[in-house]
Amino acid sequence: MKRNIGFSTGSLARGDFKRAISILHQYKVDVIELSALREPELPILLKALEDGLDLSKFKQISFHAPSKFVTLDEKTLCKMLQPIVARKWNIIVHPDMIQDPAPWRTLGHHLCIENSDPRKPVGQTATEMLTYFDMLPQASWCFDIAHAQQVDQSMSVAVAMLANFSDRLREIHLSRIDMEGKHWALDAPMIQACRRIAQRLDPKVPIILEAVIPPQGIPDEQRHAIEALQIETCTR
Repeated sequence: MKRNIGFSTGSLARGDFKRAISILHQYKVDVIELSALREPELPILLKALEDGLDLSKFKQISFHAPSKFVTLDEKTLCKMLQPIVARKWNIIVHPDMIQDPAPWRTLGHHLCIENSDPRKPVGQTATEMLTYFDMLPQASWCFDIAHAQQVDQSMSVAVAMLANFSDRLREIHLSRIDMEGKHWALDAPMIQACRRIAQRLDPKVPIILEAVIPPQGIPDEQRHAIEALQIETCTR
């Protein structure tokens, strides 16, 4: 089955979602994650959606909520995200943003919790993620492969998450991440790490590439993602 592979607007054009959309149209990419990773970006993006931002060429759309509170609180943020719920898009949220589960329950199954990298104090392992799914049983899961690989290079953490939460999986994030949390294009070691778990991934789940690359790098990154997510033939 052909995998649906797209990009985050934040990786292609930080803070400029309209430019990112234009780039994706140019390269005929029809899967997109709209990024409001930084809190000030949120009202601008929401207003653009309210005003009729044209996303008609995309067949799959998700929305990344802010990763840090600056002036907002949980209740206010979740209220602001209700128009996204109405659009029935997955809303990607980092687990360390969730302190009080009550406001987040208003997002229902559109709340898509992303597993963390080693810089975050929570959400790194299957056990830690289970805490959030126990609090928010309707929530779905965004599997960031590079975060799991940073936590455990053997990919056993990734395998444990897939064994426990595959029924919740709604989006996959893919890139190479350095120890400072910067996203880079996929390389050979990261491709090999992905291939260890590729057969466990539902091919219907969309892939969002997060590498910060120039537009001309899009075809190569797509090709590398396809290579990384091929199912290997197991030999015994």
